Amino acid sequence: MIEKELDHSNMEIIGRLRQMPVFDSLNSAQLREILRVSRLRKYDPGEVVIEEGAYDQHIFFLIGGDLSIDRKGARVGRIRRLGDVFGEMGIIDGKPRSASITALTPSLCVVVDGAFLNRLSGADKLIAQALFYRIFSEILAERLRDTNQRVADLEQRLTEHGIAFED
Repeated sequence: MIEKELDHSNMEIIGRLRQMPVFDSLNSAQLREILRVSRLRKYDPGEVVIEEGAYDQHIFFLIGGDLSIDRKGARVGRIRRLGDVFGEMGIIDGKPRSASITALTPSLCVVVDGAFLNRLSGADKLIAQALFYRIFSEILAERLRDTNQRVADLEQRLTEHGIAFED
């Protein structure tokens, strides 16, 4: 893994961030505040980005690449769209990572260390918390919507195979 400071003048990265739904509604000052506490990380294929069971407070925003989500050694999903976000639960609940994330291809992420929230105080802390919790609520709402659709699809498939699904 190669980590470096996020160059705030890198218009390519800024442009890609602006394409992400979680950032497109932020004003320039809000985006600059997030970038101020962000780093850019590049992962090679096979590198572990997050290890299941580990503790940390980093949230990741995918700029490019393809990542595998593995839980208890089994692949359960992939992360490959610009703006896909992962790692936010560590900031929200402080519990160990529920899955491992591994790079399948060269991958680039913007990484925010959520511990910076603990170093803020007063109005700055309230503003930053509100901003991040707004981002988290959008992410979690989208994931809940996707999960509900997957459950509905599975219920339909079970019904088609003569298996009754009960509440």
